[in-house]
Amino acid sequence: MKNILLLYGLVFLGATPRLVAQEKSTQTDLRYGKYLSVSTLLDYQGSKDQGVSPLIYRGLLFGGMAELGFEGTRWDIAIDGGVGVGESSVEKVATFFSETTTFFYNGRFLYKFWEKDEGKFDFRAGLHIGGYSSQRVTPAFLNASLAWESINTLFATGKLNWRTSHEQSAGKFLFIRQRAGTRHIKFSTQLSLPMLNSAWRPDYAYIDDFSDGESDVFNNNKLQFGGLRFHWRSDGYYYLLNGNVLRFTYLWDAQRSPGEINRLELSHHQVQLGMMIRLN
Repeated sequence: MKNILLLYGLVFLGATPRLVAQEKSTQTDLRYGKYLSVSTLLDYQGSKDQGVSPLIYRGLLFGGMAELGFEGTRWDIAIDGGVGVGESSVEKVATFFSETTTFFYNGRFLYKFWEKDEGKFDFRAGLHIGGYSSQRVTPAFLNASLAWESINTLFATGKLNWRTSHEQSAGKFLFIRQRAGTRHIKFSTQLSLPMLNSAWRPDYAYIDDFSDGESDVFNNNKLQFGGLRFHWRSDGYYYLLNGNVLRFTYLWDAQRSPGEINRLELSHHQVQLGMMIRLN
C-alpha cells in the first residue's frame, strides 16, 4: 500500500507544475466555472462498534478524491467520490488492529439567497446527499471480524463564501513561475444538518463460523433509519491566472447509528489538498 501511495503522490506532484504554469485564461471572470478536481486526502478516524466491542479504534486513512463541480453566480453544484485505506488500533491489555477501506461520495446542490458588496460575501443553501461505505476487518472480533456497512444521509446545508483579491507581481515561487495579474482568493465554510439518516450494517449477534464456505456476509446486514450525523467543511481556494484553482479542505464528519445495543459511533477529521482544473 505504501508503494501505491508513493506513486500516487509522485504523479500528483509531477502534474502540478504544468497545471499552475499555463498561459492566462481568456475567461473574463476566473471566480466562476466548471471544474474537475483531483485531491489527495488524509483522514483521522475514530470508531466504536458497540455490537462487538466497547473499545474505540483510532487510525489514519490515506487516499484520494475526485470531484466534478459547477460554480456560478447563483448555483453551486458538485458531485464527488473517493477512497481511503488504512489501519486503526486500540491498546489495552494487548494491541488490537482493524483494517479499513472506505468509499466516500457526496452530492451538493446549493442556491444563492444573499450577497453583499457585489459578491464579496454570499450565502447559499440547499441539499447535500452524503455517504460512505466501509469494509472493516478486525481479527480480534473472531467470527464477527468482517463487516460491511454503509451510512447515507440527506442533509439540509448552508454555505458562507468570502471572496477577496490582490495584485501579484511577476516572479518565481520554488519551481513555479508566477505571472503578474489579479489573484482571486475565496474562503468558504459549510454546515450540513441531517434530515434523514440511514445505516446499513451487520445486525449482531453476528454468529457464523463460515465453515461451510457458502456464507454471505451481507445476509446479516440490516437497514435502519434514524440516528444522528453532522458534517462540516471549510475550504480555501487560490485562483490562478489560467483558471485552475489550488484548494485546501478540512472536513469533520461525525455520526451515530440508530439503536442502543448495536450502535456504531464514528468520526472523521479529514484534510484534502488538490487542484481544480477548469473545464470551460
